[in-house]
Amino acid sequence: MADPMVTPISAPQRGCLLVATPQLEDPNFRRSVVLVLDHGEEGSLGVILNRPSDVSTEQVLPGWVEGRAITPRFFLGGPVQTNALVALVPTSATWKGLTAVTEQIALLDIEEELDVAQEDRDNVCLYLGYSGWSRGQLQVELEEGAWWVFDSEPDDLISDPFHCWSRVLSRQNSPARLIAFHPDHSYLN
Repeated sequence: MADPMVTPISAPQRGCLLVATPQLEDPNFRRSVVLVLDHGEEGSLGVILNRPSDVSTEQVLPGWVEGRAITPRFFLGGPVQTNALVALVPTSATWKGLTAVTEQIALLDIEEELDVAQEDRDNVCLYLGYSGWSRGQLQVELEEGAWWVFDSEPDDLISDPFHCWSRVLSRQNSPARLIAFHPDHSYLN
């Protein structure tokens, strides 16, 4: 049952954030923040912003960064197709074939030529796998109280992933902000 004190500010849409509520126990999504890349009648698709990975670019894309002076950050994007790669970059980067997700974040085609502004060289984010929901599945999870829907902000892509969940919650003008620093295992107190 959805928490009556915390109401999502909007229905899911491209570019919004899905923030796991404390009652979501699935280890794939516990305290996760998902950037929704697509939402429609057929379902929803996104990537988890706060699951960093120690995978190197050379392991996944051999030779991709050679001569490019960039250091992409790797994340586990979700439990679906963990061999698939999703790449995001701030829209200030110059890249052929960018597809805007928000005004500040774009999907990029890693096969195109890259011209990244100096300030964005460390802001290229690569996600192994993605999070996906079939038709109606996300709506059921929202009604059950597993997720809150909030607007994204420009820094959500590049901020410290270890504090992403609490940072997104703490900026809300709703009772959700009270949960921002809720201990992970309160029953141990």
